[in-house]
Amino acid sequence: MAAIVCNKNILGGKPRIEGTRISIDVIGDYLSFGYGVNEIRRDYPHLTKDQIDSALSYIADKALKEKEILESKTS
Repeated sequence: MAAIVCNKNILGGKPRIEGTRISIDVIGDYLSFGYGVNEIRRDYPHLTKDQIDSALSYIADKALKEKEILESKTS
């Protein structure tokens, strides 16, 4: 899988796809507007499927962790 990295000197430290200046937030925005991998690839043809899959996995893991935190606070 492609790496998701953070560097405080690039994009203010936001998580991004390694080797690019594309933040995970950009990928998340596509999802929130109902778009999928095909639309991401259309607009960012230099991204590989592996890079997009890594971003999607990162988003899913983050959402799961946030859900677990919320559930632990309400228990």
